[in-house]
Parts: sequence; structure tokens; C-alpha cells
Amino acid sequence: MNIKSITAFLGKTFAGKTIKPNNQNTENLFCANFWQEADKCGKLSPINVSKVSLHGQLNGINHFLITGTNPKLMDEVFMNTNLTPRRMISLTDFEFKRIKPTTENLNVFRCIGEKPEFFSEYNLYKKRLSIKKGEIIDMKEYAYATSDLSYARNYLVNNKGIMYEIEVPENSRISRIGFGISDEVVFPRSSKFKCTEVKQIKNAEDDYTLIKLKYLNV
Repeated sequence: MNIKSITAFLGKTFAGKTIKPNNQNTENLFCANFWQEADKCGKLSPINVSKVSLHGQLNGINHFLITGTNPKLMDEVFMNTNLTPRRMISLTDFEFKRIKPTTENLNVFRCIGEKPEFFSEYNLYKKRLSIKKGEIIDMKEYAYATSDLSYARNYLVNNKGIMYEIEVPENSRISRIGFGISDEVVFPRSSKFKCTEVKQIKNAEDDYTLIKLKYLNV
């Protein structure tokens, strides 16, 4: 389902009710009734699509979800999409509900460079650094990752920061392109991951924290 068809679909009448998106905040862009009625009508059945339409653009709006940047900007058209960030989030969330589940286990990497104290993301960075085995990380953003470790390492600033090694079980609804050694995946916003191991990697070249996670496909 592409953006145009999704846009036409949203807000239509299901089972005699008009269900409209909830645009009050980014935590719950659709009311529960929308999903329930759409599901009853079979509109949330899986489709043979492995990626969301805005796979490559979501990184540009992640700051809204991470730091809560000026909410007025949520309703201004974002770059070349002809969509506002609020609409981008709504459409992407809908696509993730229908995307084709994976048919195999995946192992991907996500690197976060060391953040200086004056960065708006510093507190979140420090919080994630302190995670312990068995704890759950809730990534509010559309988290990007790749199967190409060498590419992921480019995001470690001076080889310092956090490296997530993520186990993605089969039957997961993630956005995926590449299908090989250079897979790139995007997880739904507010995805949850269980920490299975924390290890400090320090040698002549590296000084980062390796955090192993398992994606909780809920």
C-alpha cells in the first residue's frame, strides 16, 4: 500500500463509524477504535511489502520523537515529502501494522556515537549506557540498523559510543531493504528490546560499550 492509497484510506467509515486519526500527540496518533474497526474490516491483514514507503526519510524526523523539538514544526511540510512529520508518523505506523513479517532470524547492528554534555540527547545517551542485562529499552524513534557491521561502525565518533547488536526473530514486522550482507532495517517507533549482555570494548583503537539486544516483536 503506497502513501496515496493510505492517505485516502485514513478517516474512512468502518462498520458505520467514521474513525479519524488522533493528532494530539506522537504517542498515540490513532485512537484505539480506529485500529479495532480497521482490523474487523480486514484492513490490517498482511500485504506482500517488506518496507514502509518512507523508509529512507524517517531518520530526518526522529528528533521529534527523541527530544520533543518544537511541536509546531510537526505540522509543517517536511523537505520533499509533501507531508508533515505528524502525517509521516501516522502513515508509517499504519504501514507497520500491515507489513510482511520476516521469515528468518536476523542479526543487525546500530551504533550511536558518544554524545557531549551540551547535546540535547545527552541524558538519553547516558541512560542507555547504564542499561543492565535483563532490562528493557524502549526506543521512541524509528531506529535504524544494518547487517553490515563496517557500515554501522561509521557512526561511532572516534570509535567511542554505543554499539547495539540486535537479534531480530523471524515473524517480526520491520522495514527491510537490501536482503543480504548490507541489509538496512527500520524498527517501528517505540519498539522494545531486551538487553541480553553488556560488554566494554576497549583496546588501542576502540572504546565503546557493546550492548546485545533481542527485539521484542509485540
